[in-house]
Amino acid sequence: MDTLDSSTPFSHLICPQERYDIDKNRKVIKVRGQTYHEISSSYIGDDAEDKKSSHFRRHSLFRWNEKDKLDYHLICFSCRKNLIVGNPYYFHCNYCSYNYHKECVESPSLLFSLYHPKHFLQLLWLPEIISIEKIQCHSCGDTQCHSLYYCSICEFMIHPLCAKAPKPKHPTTIYNRKRHIHTLHYFPRRSTLVCNVCGLEDNNNSLYVCLPCDFVVHQKCVYLPYVIKVSRHIHRLNFTRTLPYKELTNCGVCHAKINKNYGEYSCIKGCTYAIHSKCAMRKDMCDRKEYEGEPEEAYEDTEMWEEVSVGIIRHFSHQDHQMRLDKMIERVNGKTKHCQACTLPLYVDGNVYQCMQCDFILHESCAHIPRLKQFILHIHPMVLKCGERWFSCKKCCRISCGFKYACTIPGCDWVLDTLCASVHEPFDHHSHSHPLFITSKQNTFKACSICQSETQQPLDCLQCNFSLCFHCATLPHKTSDIAPMKGLYACNDCGITVHIECLLGRDPYLKPGQILPSWRGMIYVRPNTHSTRPICQSCGRLCSCKIWLEIRGERAICSFGCHYRVS
Repeated sequence: MDTLDSSTPFSHLICPQERYDIDKNRKVIKVRGQTYHEISSSYIGDDAEDKKSSHFRRHSLFRWNEKDKLDYHLICFSCRKNLIVGNPYYFHCNYCSYNYHKECVESPSLLFSLYHPKHFLQLLWLPEIISIEKIQCHSCGDTQCHSLYYCSICEFMIHPLCAKAPKPKHPTTIYNRKRHIHTLHYFPRRSTLVCNVCGLEDNNNSLYVCLPCDFVVHQKCVYLPYVIKVSRHIHRLNFTRTLPYKELTNCGVCHAKINKNYGEYSCIKGCTYAIHSKCAMRKDMCDRKEYEGEPEEAYEDTEMWEEVSVGIIRHFSHQDHQMRLDKMIERVNGKTKHCQACTLPLYVDGNVYQCMQCDFILHESCAHIPRLKQFILHIHPMVLKCGERWFSCKKCCRISCGFKYACTIPGCDWVLDTLCASVHEPFDHHSHSHPLFITSKQNTFKACSICQSETQQPLDCLQCNFSLCFHCATLPHKTSDIAPMKGLYACNDCGITVHIECLLGRDPYLKPGQILPSWRGMIYVRPNTHSTRPICQSCGRLCSCKIWLEIRGERAICSFGCHYRVS
């Protein structure tokens, strides 16, 4: 490292933190509830002036040139941006031990910027960053920063690094004929004009306008894709400037009315399905790729079985033997039978496909589930897999050894059991009289109306305050619920009531006799049918459920919940 400006001994650059120390007792400005200090001192120090001042300078800046060796996670203390961005070198202060961009150090107190040519911009400093979500840079949209340039007349804000960028992120004009037939011009004022594409009033995003056509668009909306695929609909959607239907329709995601004066996405196959542009661009809805001109994925011919003869099939999960369609068989040789796909026990109602040579059984409905599936909360297609190790479902968090749907994208960890993967909109549940939809955004949690647990993106009722988590939505309901809001089951014949866990157990999707690999050794699933029950070595209680887990042939655990807690 070498000292900066060694050739000019009477002047040197001042650390931004020290500039704040010099000006902190001067003028302050309130910006959307936050107290900023106006920086009026120069970033160039003068030794002659320092002798007249009572301030004693302790900070010294050093220049570092080897940006190619820079830690990618190192940030500028002033703008909170990565030091990789900006000038080929950066500065380090030996007193406060902070690093700074060259642009953030060489920031004049007043700046004229092409981003806001009408007024000069004043440099401000925020000592403590607490919560400043409402204070966004007009260029990059970031919020967490100590320094910014501000116009008090227009409430315009921009980072020093963005304001001095050699190539502005906002060109003066944009020509995109697919979005608009005329050239669009940059509108430098902060405004509450509504974007014709997304229908939002967002004054933190740059606007472009066509005055003769009264067309307004955010810069980020200019380049939105025209044909997209979303997780909530089986067909692709096409961007249209106005709603193509005679009557107004609700958005298929948030279920609010769609304003026909603004752009939206509607089904290219003619379905009466449309969604807001803002809803379409959510991370859990769309991958934001352009699919115009690309062939649509073929989800047909994805059956998991082939018909050998009437009532006889060969299923891909059990290819060595043929399976015959029979009436439901609940017990064989006194033992309860379980479906290999969903792992639920077989009941008296309905039909099953039973292997003609062994005890392999599938519900008729489980045998017909598709090989490829688009789940309503995941943007990638999911493929059906069977015969693998146990897994935890992404939505209900249950441990299962049945069939699963796994994401086809390498590195994506989305895995669903067949019950959660079958949930669709609208969803009809026996515990509620109205259809249910997913109305929450990603990372939004609500309390389930049945189990009261906080769950991410539950199924919601549009007419009342009812919410249902995926765990409760996919519980078996052969028996009728006498009090669904309390999570009770009732016998159809005698009316006796039983709690969900008491009836199904803690791990209802594990079957006795299974052997599961684990980081603690092999886990053996044992039936809890003996006269004496083992004591769980995690919680210290008797194992009271239908099964218990034996680890390495020596430790008794009552459930997977205790398995995670055991040391």
